[in-house]
Amino acid sequence: MRKILSNISVSVILFLAGLLFAEDYSFDFEEYQKKPYEYVGTIQVQSDFSKFNHSSELYKLSFLNKEKKKCSDSYLAFLQLKGSYEISEFKLYADIKDQLAYTINDEFDNTFSIYEAFINADISTNIDLLVGKKSIKWGKGYIWNPVSFVGRQKDINDVDAGLEGFWMVKLDYVKSLSGALQNYTITPVIIPVKGEINEDFAGEDGFNFILNNYLLMSDTDIDFYLFYHDSDLRKLGADFARNIFPNWEIHAEYVFEKKLTTISWDSNSSLESDTTDGHHYLFGTRILFETNTTLIAEYFHNDAGFDKDQMSNFFETIEYAISQDPSLMAGIKQYQGENFNSQFLMRDYLYIKLSHPEPFDILYFTPSIFVLYNLNDKSSMAGGEFSYSRFENLSLKMKYNLLLGVDNTEFGEKTNSGKLSLQMGYTF
Repeated sequence: MRKILSNISVSVILFLAGLLFAEDYSFDFEEYQKKPYEYVGTIQVQSDFSKFNHSSELYKLSFLNKEKKKCSDSYLAFLQLKGSYEISEFKLYADIKDQLAYTINDEFDNTFSIYEAFINADISTNIDLLVGKKSIKWGKGYIWNPVSFVGRQKDINDVDAGLEGFWMVKLDYVKSLSGALQNYTITPVIIPVKGEINEDFAGEDGFNFILNNYLLMSDTDIDFYLFYHDSDLRKLGADFARNIFPNWEIHAEYVFEKKLTTISWDSNSSLESDTTDGHHYLFGTRILFETNTTLIAEYFHNDAGFDKDQMSNFFETIEYAISQDPSLMAGIKQYQGENFNSQFLMRDYLYIKLSHPEPFDILYFTPSIFVLYNLNDKSSMAGGEFSYSRFENLSLKMKYNLLLGVDNTEFGEKTNSGKLSLQMGYTF
């Protein structure tokens, strides 16, 4: 009986306490309504330390008649702000970045960039219209996307980094279906090139029309691409991605490019030009093992790249110019500036990456290693990344790249033989 009375007393006390606190409790619906605006900012600082490769022909070309240095260091910091505002069916978006760099030449360089600035209109349930500067990433490849007709290529050192867009007009029509064809999207894009507008998109003024047709068919992502410059068909492309099993994905890309021109040095230290139709393609896979380790493997072919002899001839021309004919120097440096900006200078590469979060139960720590192997000249770049995200909104990364190869090979002739990068980023 005493136990029953005790339980009743506790119940009465809890009931009275509930009534007391209920008077102070209120539910504000406005706090849970979606706000018309969003914003986010990022501050990042980075330090790079490189070891020079004194035997490299590119090093000799860059530091001719200068004091030899064993290493170099550079520093950069940037502030990036992103924000959007929605009014009815319209969305305004902006992404700006200001970067300050301290370079190897003991100089400060400040760069302000508008990464994105556009207005998007929901015309109907199925149709969206975008006008402005937009960054678009097309393709299924991890480090290279030959079908990325409207976007910039990824940086192999940071494939997830945001990329600066181009000024464009883009329309999206999306239709969901039943049956084997589950979804259909058609995306026409117009990118004008005139003067300083999109001057780094193409080498000639005019209007570029790009069409992307996306299909989700039987759980397989498929895209078809067309690229016209004015009324001239320049490129055709296709890609696909599919999960064989929930933890195993395969993907591929293919591009046919008309009138691809390659300018290279011959064995007589003279420039020659070759124009022909080109083919670019990529095959890859991503596997998540039961150990929680992720493997990414890709092979890709780039017809716009040099073959082994063309690359070797360029380095031999540098050696000849330094030792015997300095009059070639101006042409060599101009050629280097125009043709050596690509990450993948040659034709065939194999890329493998392994990553494993929180090894040995080290929380918030994710290491990864990779190798990029040049199948044409047998040189390679290997490296690793170590990230730590223990603190909210704060990320810490350390990266190291090692370049390996003999004389007259792509990675063996790089200015640096190794590079260490330290990064710290804060998001607010």
